[in-house]
Amino acid sequence: MAGQRLVIANTTPLINFAEIGRLELLRDLFGEIFVPPSVVEELEAKRDLFAAAAMACRAPFIHVRQAADQAMLAVLTRELHRGEAECIALGVEAGAALLLLDELAARDVAEHYGLRFTGTAGCLRLAKDLGLVTALAPLLEELRTKARFWLSRQLIDGILRDVGERS
Repeated sequence: MAGQRLVIANTTPLINFAEIGRLELLRDLFGEIFVPPSVVEELEAKRDLFAAAAMACRAPFIHVRQAADQAMLAVLTRELHRGEAECIALGVEAGAALLLLDELAARDVAEHYGLRFTGTAGCLRLAKDLGLVTALAPLLEELRTKARFWLSRQLIDGILRDVGERS
């Protein structure tokens, strides 16, 4: 896969997009998405809370891929959840990966390794910029109510101002 840009997703962005019924936006934005096995396990373990998300890994554009570097995983799991650690290890192995991460601790570690990342809000903003969605305000509200994803009012207001939905 050298030279290809892998997009690797952690659990939370998949939950968020699946629960608001917009998983296809990730496909439209990135084509194929890769997830480590622990993300699949976590989605299935959260089936009672997030029924739609439990089915996300069955989407034809989402593929499971294991990180090979077990030593790196051992180091990363000292400070991160297993899914985050596997995403970062896979990103390091893949070289020019983009990680879909919402958790701040995981983003800090990804940055330490020189990896690019964005989260749920960043993906939605990109979808708006590319004309894949017409308005972010309703999607941000659905994230809050359907996916139970917390975004600060300040962040929501800033995003909506940046995309011209709020002055």
